[in-house]
Amino acid sequence: GLIETQTSAKDAERSKPHPDIFEAALRKLGKMKKSEVVVVGDSPYDAKAAKRAGLRSIGLLSGGFKRSQLKHAGASEIYSDPADLLERFDRSIFVRNDVKGK
Repeated sequence: GLIETQTSAKDAERSKPHPDIFEAALRKLGKMKKSEVVVVGDSPYDAKAAKRAGLRSIGLLSGGFKRSQLKHAGASEIYSDPADLLERFDRSIFVRNDVKGK
C-alpha cells in the first residue's frame, strides 16, 4: 500500500546520476508535490539524481557505499538498511517533515 506507481529503465533516457528516472516517477504520480516525495536509495547516484530532480533522499548503507559518500551526494538522512529505516520510521524525514504518501 506504500507504492502508488513504478518506473523502469524504459522510462528514462539517461541513467542516474541524471534525474530522468525520478522525473518520470513524478510525471506518473502527477498530483504529488516534490515536497511530498522522498527517494530511498543505496548509492550516491540515487542521492545525486534525487537532488537534481529537486527531491529529498534517504541513503541506505546496504549498497556498500560509505556514510560520507551518501551525505556528500545529498542524502538528507542515512540508515543502515531498510530494516533500520523501518525501525526508526516515526523519527524519519517521512514523518518529521510532514511528507505524506496519501
